[in-house]
Amino acid sequence: MSTPPHLRLSAGAVLERWPGRVGSLAVLHSGLVDGVPGADQAQAWAVLVPGFTGSKEDFIALPPLLATGGVGMLTYDQIGQHESDGSAEASDYALPRLAEDLADVIAQAAERLGRADPPHLVGHSFGGLVAQQAVASGVVRPASLVLLCTGPGALPPHRHGPLPTLVQSLPRTSLATLWEMKRALDESEAAERGEGIGQPPEVDAFLERRWLRNHPLQLQQFGRLLLEQPPHTVQLRERVSGGDGGDAIPTTVIWGEHDDAWPIELQQQLARDLGAQAIEIPGAGHSPNADSPDALVAALLRAWA
Repeated sequence: MSTPPHLRLSAGAVLERWPGRVGSLAVLHSGLVDGVPGADQAQAWAVLVPGFTGSKEDFIALPPLLATGGVGMLTYDQIGQHESDGSAEASDYALPRLAEDLADVIAQAAERLGRADPPHLVGHSFGGLVAQQAVASGVVRPASLVLLCTGPGALPPHRHGPLPTLVQSLPRTSLATLWEMKRALDESEAAERGEGIGQPPEVDAFLERRWLRNHPLQLQQFGRLLLEQPPHTVQLRERVSGGDGGDAIPTTVIWGEHDDAWPIELQQQLARDLGAQAIEIPGAGHSPNADSPDALVAALLRAWA
């Protein structure tokens, strides 16, 4: 679970609700003003897709840092995540549907915010699977693709941890009960290390609130995809290389030095398979967007340049 360093919106950041397949999606954007003559827009823009148990707040520290490089930012809660409406139909959480949601958000941004240029696309963790599906299937053709702390498909079995138990427990076990179990486990592990939980009280309260706002079926189905999703590296390589007849899509794979989700060697292999550049963020974990935002933005700007 990504833990944002704070909850303060940067100057100019906008929270909105946009129509989705089911109800509405919660959207956060910054540096992407309405497309009126003479409006001060960023030179480029990026769309960031959050991961499993995450939300748009995972990227809350990035807008002012990206702005120094002339890049605006948009992110959103996926269907059933945090403040976006969920669905009681399991099929609504299938990966191709999530890719279509991403394409729709980009299309709405182009219309609402006057962006005629394609965005840079960044998929974090589970959001990386969504981004790969969107590009491999051709529903999105971004200016570039960044796969952040993600792999080519499902997590390998030795990295499943408690995920199978969570998938089996939902939706019959309440999210409140599961949160208390998770909290007790976190406190026990921190005590073994001689540490406290370590985040400000308001962030701790946010993490609980976000967890409880998730749709239980979304958590179950996203978790199932993390356990079962096959790679589509061959189709993705065809798209990013321009082998499908379109322009090549510059691609970068980025991970944290201490990433504990997909093994680093698997992410390195993904970069080789895609012909992508590979960047490691020293000292970072699975969420450099939260724990090393300055270093991540430096890497993103380098990749986009």
